[in-house]
Amino acid sequence: MYISDVLDSMELFTPVRWAFEFDNVGLLLGATDAKVSKGIVCLDLSSEAIDYAESIGAELIVTHHPSIFQPIKRLVDNNVMSKNLLRMASKGMAHIAAHTNWDAAPFGVNDTLAKILGLEEVEPFGSVAEVQYCKIIVFTPDVITEAVIDAMAEAGAGFVGNYRRCAFKSAGIGTFEPLPGSNPSIGRIGKSDEVPEDRIEMICPTRIVDRVIERMRSTHTYEQPSFDILELKPLKEQPVGRIGVLPEPMLLFQMHEFLKERLGVPPLLWGNPDTTVQRIAVVGGSADEEWRLARRAGADLFVTGEVKHHNALEMSDSGFCVAAAGHFATENPGMRSMQEQLSIRLPGIEWSFFEPRIGFCARPVDA
Repeated sequence: MYISDVLDSMELFTPVRWAFEFDNVGLLLGATDAKVSKGIVCLDLSSEAIDYAESIGAELIVTHHPSIFQPIKRLVDNNVMSKNLLRMASKGMAHIAAHTNWDAAPFGVNDTLAKILGLEEVEPFGSVAEVQYCKIIVFTPDVITEAVIDAMAEAGAGFVGNYRRCAFKSAGIGTFEPLPGSNPSIGRIGKSDEVPEDRIEMICPTRIVDRVIERMRSTHTYEQPSFDILELKPLKEQPVGRIGVLPEPMLLFQMHEFLKERLGVPPLLWGNPDTTVQRIAVVGGSADEEWRLARRAGADLFVTGEVKHHNALEMSDSGFCVAAAGHFATENPGMRSMQEQLSIRLPGIEWSFFEPRIGFCARPVDA
C-alpha cells in the first residue's frame, strides 16, 4: 500500500475540510507514492516515537498534533522538532497529522472522551470549521453516468455530512454538431445529432475542485465535456465538541474522583462543590474558549484539557462549573481510537500504538 491510500482512507472518516482554518493537517512529511507496510499512531511526534517506529520498521507516523504548525523558513538541526523531521526524512519516513478534524470526527478525540465518561444521548456542539464549497454540474451520456459519479466521489466530491457519493441526476436530451477537426466519440462531423444525457450535480470543497474535474474528464467519453462550476456559501459541517448526560447526577465535588478514575489523572475543578451536574460537555486539549458554547448548549459542567487563569476566573464568577484534566489525558485515548479505525479500514498495513513513558514526551507524571 502507499501513503496516498492512507490519505484517501482518512479523508473518508476524518476529512481535512473539518479542520479549522488555523490548523495544519494531512501529509506534513513524505511522498504520496511511498510504500507503507507498517505505521504507528501516537499523540505527538517525539524522538521516542521515532525510536519506536524505527524499532518495528514503520514507514509512517500518524499523530494528533502537527509537527509543523507555523510556516518555517529553514529546516536545520538547531531544535528538537527540526531534528526529528530531518531524522525521519533521512529514514524515508512519512508523517500525517489529524488534529482539529479528528477532534470533530465521529470516533475521534471528543467522541472517545464522551464514551470514556459514560455519557448518554451524545450530540455534537461547539465551534465549527467553515468549508468553502462549489457545485459541479456536468452532462454525460446516460450510459456512463454512474461511472462519472463514482470518479468524482473518489476524488472527494459528493460528501454531505457523514454521507458520501451524494449526487442529483436528471435525464434530458443533448444536441451537438461536430465541426471539422473534432474527434467525436458519438456522431459524425458536420451532422447534427442528439443523445440521451444525464445532468449530474455534486457539491465539492473548493480546494479540491481541480482534482475532481480532472477525474471527471478522465472518465468522461466526450472529447469536450460540458460542465459548470457554481460557487456556494460556506457551510458549517461538524462541530468540534460533544455533549451528553451522565446516567445519574452527581455533585461537582464527586466529579474529582470520577474523572480521576475514568481518565487516570486528578482534575482541577472550578465551581460550587455542591452543584448538581449531569449534562456534561467535553472538548479535549486546549479548548477552554468553548465554555460559553457549552453553557449555551445547556451543560452543567464543561470538561476540557487546559484552562487559562482568566477563563477560570470568568467561568467561576459566572457560576459555571468546569474541569481541566490535562491535554494528554483528554486526547491520548482518541488516538487509540484512530489506531482502531486505521486497522479496520486499512488492514493491509500493520498498525501499532505508541504511548510514551510517564514523565516523558509531554506525558505528565500524573498520567
